[in-house]
Amino acid sequence: MRNVLDYLQSVVARSPDKIAVAYRETRYSFLELSLSARRLAAAIPAQLRNQPIGVFADRSAEAVLFCLAVLYSGNFYIPIDPDLPEKKMQAILDDAGPEVLLGSEDAAKLLDAVHFSGRYLTLSAASDTPRALPDTAGDDPLYMIYTSGSTGKPKGVLKSHAAEISFLEAYCETFGFGPDEVIGNQTPFFFDAAGKDLYLMLKTGATLEIIPTELFAMPPMLIEYLNERRVTFISWVPTALSIVAQLKTFSFVRPETLRNVFFVGEVMPMKHLNYWRKMLPEPRYVNLYGSTEIAGICAWYEVTGTYDDAQSLPMGKPLCNCRIYLLDGEQIVTEADRVGELYLVSPALALEYFNDPEKTAAGFQMRDFGAGPVRCFKTGDLARYDNEGNLVFASRTDYQIKHMGHRIELGEIEAVAGALPGIERCCCLYDSIKNRIVLFCQTAPDSALTGKEIRQMLRPRLSAYMLPAKVHLLPALPLNANGKIDRQRLKEAL
Repeated sequence: MRNVLDYLQSVVARSPDKIAVAYRETRYSFLELSLSARRLAAAIPAQLRNQPIGVFADRSAEAVLFCLAVLYSGNFYIPIDPDLPEKKMQAILDDAGPEVLLGSEDAAKLLDAVHFSGRYLTLSAASDTPRALPDTAGDDPLYMIYTSGSTGKPKGVLKSHAAEISFLEAYCETFGFGPDEVIGNQTPFFFDAAGKDLYLMLKTGATLEIIPTELFAMPPMLIEYLNERRVTFISWVPTALSIVAQLKTFSFVRPETLRNVFFVGEVMPMKHLNYWRKMLPEPRYVNLYGSTEIAGICAWYEVTGTYDDAQSLPMGKPLCNCRIYLLDGEQIVTEADRVGELYLVSPALALEYFNDPEKTAAGFQMRDFGAGPVRCFKTGDLARYDNEGNLVFASRTDYQIKHMGHRIELGEIEAVAGALPGIERCCCLYDSIKNRIVLFCQTAPDSALTGKEIRQMLRPRLSAYMLPAKVHLLPALPLNANGKIDRQRLKEAL
């Protein structure tokens, strides 16, 4: 395959009338999706080549069409959250400098709040004549995801067609996905994890069902929707799966067609996974690990056997297109239980941090791991090997703290606290001003636990220097648009 559009054209040739993407009552067959995207691509100026084009990526089938229209024009897309604060949206537009934006008629009003002098195209701009297929090479850019950097300034991670193809080939080889899958999408398209769903649909000819966002707050209706749409595969953030477990949803309604339950983006609370596996033992459960700086994922672990609620799942072993190394300083870690920083080597690595050569040089390095210099990515994640050779996540380098003379992994405190009865989710932060560990807990609706009682329950389970100085009880932990715990908002409460 030269580029990801070759996947789509191949599916169009063999299954033109099959449903490619659906959202509520809107459906596009593979032929309709391809032709509609090529007709809209004809409205994008022909002189633009390998340039950024913004897409207001709300949760809709049209958002998929907009992304593909950009690719058919020979350019790369930037999915933009329509609900972004004005300053963040302006920062993205200023950094990327797109000459064209694509979106719905309703989204056009967002431009009133930002400075944008380019062209704004909606579906009404589509031409009657489809654009010719572009001569896109593998190393051409595919899309760019903006993430919040440590300084708060959004950073653009630019990925190539070849990187995505490398991931897709390895992903399908490992898990055996085919055209009979119905993919239940949870992650918004302006987050990187959604790329796995979108491009898996293009690669295999599977159907992509975009699940309405509001259903994730109503788990029984969510499961009924999965059954109605006959969803076979989900790859969700753990928070979305946890809500189903917290409300004991399977006592009322059970998924009827699910074969694969994957989770990615956060640590999966074991007691919530145990609920899923107990009540729904038939599907395959897989823990995925990846980074925005690589297409898709780089490691995986299929859950087998039994785990108690206080245990953590391994990240597993590398996907077949990746090599993973742990470094303690400059020394390669090979033995079990020794923590090192995780480095990735793969053809699926991103091209660069857009417009930031200094950050690119710091993150994407040339290193010799024993067979000559290779390009790698320094992840900032800390991990170790278990006795079976599986990678086990330890912490982020920025979640590792020095407190009372000890190095502490905040994730270890979260794992222990999250296993306590009555606690649904938790998040541990360090208050560097007051030099104290702070634990935020979401308790079960019927729980009468106090912060003092939680500290007492933690005393026999944690070393004294790891014990949180303060425990905040919240009815719900704040979540970002991707469904992950919003640590930045919690930091404001320290």
